[in-house]
Amino acid sequence: MPIGVLSMLIIWVIGILQHDLNPLNFYALPAVGSLFIILILLLWREVIPFHSFELVVYGTVLAYSLCEFVWEVILCLLTGMSLSPNFTLWIPFVFILGFLILDTGRALLYSVVFSVVTLVVGASYYFYSIIHKQAAVNFSILLQFYFASVFYIAVLYLVARIKERYISEREAASDMSKLAMTDPLTQIHNRLILTRLLKDELNRVERYGSPLSVLLFDLDNFKTINDTLGHNMGDIILREVAHLLRQQIRTSDPFGRWGGDEFLCLVTNTDSSQAVELADRLRAALHRFRFTENCKVTASFGVTTYQKGDTSESLIRRADLGLYKAKGNGRDRVEVVLAGVTLPLFEGEKPYPIVDDDDELGGAVAD
Repeated sequence: MPIGVLSMLIIWVIGILQHDLNPLNFYALPAVGSLFIILILLLWREVIPFHSFELVVYGTVLAYSLCEFVWEVILCLLTGMSLSPNFTLWIPFVFILGFLILDTGRALLYSVVFSVVTLVVGASYYFYSIIHKQAAVNFSILLQFYFASVFYIAVLYLVARIKERYISEREAASDMSKLAMTDPLTQIHNRLILTRLLKDELNRVERYGSPLSVLLFDLDNFKTINDTLGHNMGDIILREVAHLLRQQIRTSDPFGRWGGDEFLCLVTNTDSSQAVELADRLRAALHRFRFTENCKVTASFGVTTYQKGDTSESLIRRADLGLYKAKGNGRDRVEVVLAGVTLPLFEGEKPYPIVDDDDELGGAVAD
């Protein structure tokens, strides 16, 4: 837009200096330039939406170009002079702008209408010249203009269709990729993408040495909900759980449905104590929330943190062990397993009992 305004200003000044500016352009160029400056300011101040800005610009260019064409023809009829090729220089911009701003169908329609109007005006000019025997008429300029217009419209239409097909295929590929990575019920990550993300996070941790924790949890007595309220209600609750916890978890931390009523969260740049705090915050959020049909839903959490030599399998296995310990010790609680150790956690003022897994896990119980 600034380039367009500057171009009109330069053309206007040069036309005045060389006395080569027709009366239409003498008034139209500064008027259109002023309108464009106002539109730029309104768009910058967010007074008008961008699409409205585009439509006004296109309509202005279309109207000005049509007026310029009609004016040139009328001027030739009045003076008996031949058409100058200068007026055709900016006409292609009408077609280009139309296909940039409008959808393909409307751009094609308006371009054809514009061409038909110019064709009617040009044909009228031709027959008038024949009837009045104006020898100075140069019809080759008009013929070149019409053929060039048809060429521009055809090429731009073809390019627009190719662009639409490309966008459609990109959107379809994006949808397929999203379906491959998203759990269809809860609209969060599925197990496939979580497995890939976990391996990526392990590579990052091994390279940079930043901490990584894993939260694995599932809903307590979820089978009872399915049996008593039905599987449809169970699906609703799973969606509500996913929505509730997604709001509590950082967007940078991958979170998804591991399977059934089981969920997994990869807590990046987070040590074990911070991961435990997050897990207990999630547990408390579920404990307080009242789900559909006033159901009370709780969850048991297993937490572990990456240690040198860990693989994705060993991390998940330890988190799963913590989850089963939480289930066995009363549910609606958090257990953390580190290097073969289950650490004590606290729920309110009541401490969780220390679970000694020295024999089973081959490690020492933490202080």
